[in-house]
Amino acid sequence: MTKLIPIFINGGKWIQLSQLSKEQSLKLKSWLPVSCLKKIIFQGMEFSDCLDFETYEYWFLTHQVSEQKHAMLDF
Repeated sequence: MTKLIPIFINGGKWIQLSQLSKEQSLKLKSWLPVSCLKKIIFQGMEFSDCLDFETYEYWFLTHQVSEQKHAMLDF
């Protein structure tokens, strides 16, 4: 799984769920409370389905570790 690079908007680090694969996006959405997704307007452009990078990074690391454990058990 490839880790996204954050975008910097208004002093914060963000990712957009639309940058993820459909499978990753669905897994992340099922893990997140709905209130975590934000709509950000920056220089007249609207960025929807944004998530702060720290939350994404935590999910990414824990999800990746659990996948590795699962893969080892399958082996």
